[in-house]
This record gives sequence, structure tokens and C-alpha cells, in this order.
Amino acid sequence: MTMSVEQAGHSETADDAHFSIGDVSELTGLSIDTLRYYERAGLMPHVERDAAGRRVYGADDLGWITFVRRLRATAMPVSEIARYTELVRNDEGTPAERREVLVEHRRRVQRAMDDLVEALAILDRKIEHYEAAERGVDLDCSPDAITSVRLVEP
Repeated sequence: MTMSVEQAGHSETADDAHFSIGDVSELTGLSIDTLRYYERAGLMPHVERDAAGRRVYGADDLGWITFVRRLRATAMPVSEIARYTELVRNDEGTPAERREVLVEHRRRVQRAMDDLVEALAILDRKIEHYEAAERGVDLDCSPDAITSVRLVEP
């Protein structure tokens, strides 16, 4: 469960807000260990520190963390996110180079989605086969051969 900026006890405007690592953990749903790992792995642009050496995150950091979470949710490798982060953080590379990192990953995500759609269709066919069998329909073929069975209820 995540909390809002107001729940974190910050009344500043979003652009002026500063958050502790605990606040960011609560706001994003990521563990403190994961946030530290993201920083060590190069997934976070420079995280500010206060005088005591504690991490201090701003609104931009929260937006970046949300973006990184989305990339990780699509199985983008940490090394690739780090490469992209480096291009963005140091203003290295052209916009075309940054775009290409994302375009290539999008291609992989699309292939994975296509594979999942195909797997879902196979599951649907098998479920239809077993539903037909439960209704007493004698299907004289294997569930793998079923493409579609629709029964009309009386």
C-alpha cells in the first residue's frame, strides 16, 4: 500500500517537497533495500544527501523511481536501465540514442505480450474442452485439437 505526499506529512508544493528514504518507500511501495540497490546499480540519478549523510529525495526523484518501476515491471534488465539512466543523467548521447534504448525494449515487451496472448488462447481452448466434458459433450478429439467449442444454453 502506498501513501500520498500529504500522508507522508509534507505540506510543501510537490516541487519543493523533500522525502526521506522511508517516505519514498511508503510512497512508491518499494522497500528501502530496493531503493538503496537502485542507487548502487546506477538506476537513480544522483540522490542528494543531507548534512548527516541521509538520502533526501525530491519530487523529480519520485517521478524517476516510478518510471524505473515501470521499466522493471516490463522485465527491462537492470543493466539496460542503468545504461539509459547514464545517457539521461549526464545528458550523454542524442535523443535518438535514448529513444532507441526504449524502442528496442518496447519490441521485446511486444513480443512477450504476443507470446502471452497465444498462451492465453491455448488455455482458453483447454478450458472450453473441459467445460464441454463437464456438460457431457463427447468430444472425440484431444483438447489440443479443440479450436472453439460454444454451447448454447437452453
